[in-house]
Amino acid sequence: MEVTVRWVGAYVPSGVWRELRGLRALEAQLGRQLDLAHWYASWDDAFDPEPLHAVLAGGRVPLISWQPMHQDLHDITAGHHDDYLRTWAQGIKNAPGTVYLRPFPEMNGDWVPWNGDPQALRDAWTHLTTLFENEGTHNVRWVWSPNVTDEPRTEHNRMENYYPGHDQVHVLALSGYNWGDTRPNIGWRSFDAIIEEPYARLTRLGPQPVWMAETASSEAGGDKAAWIRGMFAASAEFPRLEAIVWFNEDKETDWRIESSERALRAFASVLRTLDEPLP
Repeated sequence: MEVTVRWVGAYVPSGVWRELRGLRALEAQLGRQLDLAHWYASWDDAFDPEPLHAVLAGGRVPLISWQPMHQDLHDITAGHHDDYLRTWAQGIKNAPGTVYLRPFPEMNGDWVPWNGDPQALRDAWTHLTTLFENEGTHNVRWVWSPNVTDEPRTEHNRMENYYPGHDQVHVLALSGYNWGDTRPNIGWRSFDAIIEEPYARLTRLGPQPVWMAETASSEAGGDKAAWIRGMFAASAEFPRLEAIVWFNEDKETDWRIESSERALRAFASVLRTLDEPLP
């Protein structure tokens, strides 16, 4: 099997705290260190250097999904949260490596509070990138990451309308899941079926690399182990796909790699075929 992605990573709940205990436990089951560690941060919480420094010290790539759950987009652009933003800019500036920051994830989905006003999101995005630039934070990389489908599926809410421009985005990313029987209206879908159309839309926006910033498969409705093998095999069909990041949580369904022994073995067997993770 030819696997062309550069990095394989995961989000593990509480995985990057307490000396990466949760992340390391998954890696022990997989028999290989993951290349990338993903976690979520709310704008209601102060910048925490502990997980960032631990991830970088271990040679992993940090990806932080940064979510303003209670902060209005217009207030962000107006500078009402600048003191808070500067603590993040300075914290990342002082980190010993490159940091991938993913603000406003899945902005074309109606389940997030920053959905619905593309112009306001673009303005807030520009305010963020400008502030970080003014603070001298040159080791940040901006990850723009819509959902694979626009919800609602209206012309106004198309993912393209939220794009701030390739001069403000280092990575184009997607979220997309195989829901299987947990959502019968969607059903069981292969990785390439999930990504094909949004990947084409994304790559028309700019020349940046593409990441699958969130993906996983249910066990319900099909063969999860085969789905995992198919995901890695299909990566070769998308030449700009640089990273696959698994969402490893038992949430709406059991998305975890270790939801079954067969799924775990399938994921681990592919990882064993990859080169050593990049420093």
